[in-house]
Order: sequence, then C-alpha cells, then structure tokens
Amino acid sequence: MGCKYDHKMTSRKSRYVQGILTTLCCLGIVFGLYYYCWEFNPLVSDEEMIAHFRAHRAEFEELVRRYREYPRPPDQDTSFWYKKGDTQELMQRAGVSRLVGLAPSWFPNPYSAKSAKYFSELIKSGQAAKRGLFYKYDTVGVIPVPKRLPLPWKKDKTNQYRFNTLGHGTIWKDYCHIPEIARIEDGELLWPLGIVGKGARVPHYQEIDGIPVGQRRKRVFASLNEFPEHWRNFECVYRQIEPHWYLRMCNGH
Repeated sequence: MGCKYDHKMTSRKSRYVQGILTTLCCLGIVFGLYYYCWEFNPLVSDEEMIAHFRAHRAEFEELVRRYREYPRPPDQDTSFWYKKGDTQELMQRAGVSRLVGLAPSWFPNPYSAKSAKYFSELIKSGQAAKRGLFYKYDTVGVIPVPKRLPLPWKKDKTNQYRFNTLGHGTIWKDYCHIPEIARIEDGELLWPLGIVGKGARVPHYQEIDGIPVGQRRKRVFASLNEFPEHWRNFECVYRQIEPHWYLRMCNGH
C-alpha cells in the first residue's frame, strides 16, 4: 500500500511540475512575441549613425548646400540635380543614397506670425515655387545607403535603416537638416507657425497680432534606440545631434 501511495504522490507531483513548466513556457512565448512585435528595435543604433555623420560631416554639409542652392528654374526639371559634377561621388563617399525635401518649410523667422503670413502669401501666389524657396527652406532628409546585415533568425539579409515589423509596420531611421535653429520645449520640437482660418481647430491655435496661426509639435527624445511610448501611427520622432542636425525615426503603420 505504501508503494502504491508513494507512486501516486510522485505522479501527481510530476504532473504538477509539468503543468508549471508548460505555463511558464507559454508565458515566455507570449512575452517573447510581445517584445518582438512591440519593443524590439532592429534598426541601427543612434551611436553608429552619429559616428558615421561625424566621420562624414563635411560631405553631409556640402550635399545639403548643393541641394538647397542648385538653380531650379520653374520651367525646367531639376530632379536629377545630383547627377551634375561630382555630386554622385560625394554621395557615395558619405554613404548617402538620396536627399529629399520634407515638411515643414523653415522660412526666416519661423516663430513670427508676420513672417508666417508673408510666406503664406508667397505660397498662395505661386512665387515661392517659382523662386525655389521650398528647396532652400525645407527640412532636408538625408537618406543613408541601405546597409544589408543578416539577422540571427533569418537566412536572408535586412536593411539596417529600414525594417518591416508586425507591431508598427515599416519603421526607418534617417538624418534631417533644419536650416533654422528650432525650438525644443518640454520634449517637443516646435514647428514653424502656420497661417490658419480664424477659430480653426488645429494644434496649438492662437492669435498673434490679430493673425490666426497654428503650430505642430513633434516629440524629441534623448535616444531613439528604443521605441517611444505610445508611438502613434505614422508618427516621426526626433533626436537632436547638433543645432541643425537631427536623427529621425518613423513608422508607417
């Protein structure tokens, strides 16, 4: 009888331990999937991107200068500006694939309502486009050359600056150049004031000298190595690395 009792107790303990191990295993899988989908950032680190920028700062600055100052007559296609001279060689040395104009435009005195009104009138009249002001004053995105590296769990290779995730869709990192000194307050990058309709329901609406304006703001972090909390769909977040230069991380979900 004692042997049978001991055998039954041992069997119960074994099933109990197996149940605990199974539960822990399931929890591990759940937390692993959660981390992979929502927390794990496979993109290149800030430190590597900043080191690359500093090693090629002269090339970055020169490329942005050429992009902004290239003559752009309104009746000519200037989309292949980078094929002129040695610009393509300069891009290769800098590890840059392309430069693109991004919102917003940083016209002079970006936090002045009167300046916002003046440039708004230039935009409406078509003069801003004719005079190439957007190329001169836009935020310039400097897109790195895709860096192909294998991931431990994949046989193929992935672009270290862009990646498809389950939780956030496509995510990517690049560099941004802002021609003005942007204000950063309470962890937010203040965009230039923009003219809006009186009483409009827009972010940070206000009236300055009787001029109705709105202002977008973007979150700024000390590091982009981890995903920001409450990362909204299609949101870009920033890290300032120099007065005019930023890292940018976006999701396209």
